[in-house]
Amino acid sequence: MNFKNKNVKEIGKEFKIGERTFYPVVEISTIEMDSSFSEQISPIALLVIEPSIKYILPLTEEKVNSEEIIDLYQNRILSGNKF
Repeated sequence: MNFKNKNVKEIGKEFKIGERTFYPVVEISTIEMDSSFSEQISPIALLVIEPSIKYILPLTEEKVNSEEIIDLYQNRILSGNKF
């Protein structure tokens, strides 16, 4: 029996409220087994960008890696990847 488990974090489509821009951060878990697979998408945080500051609001009790989320955001901006 072949079994693969993969977890990745992604930044979702931005939305704005006033001068704040919000980016949802989700974790996508994929389990593959022989000829079947299952995926689960879980919101884990909101990245908030204000004119003078960036911060992260966790949506779970688990610790969020702030540097990883900022890196995901910067890579998305540099690549021009817009949803």
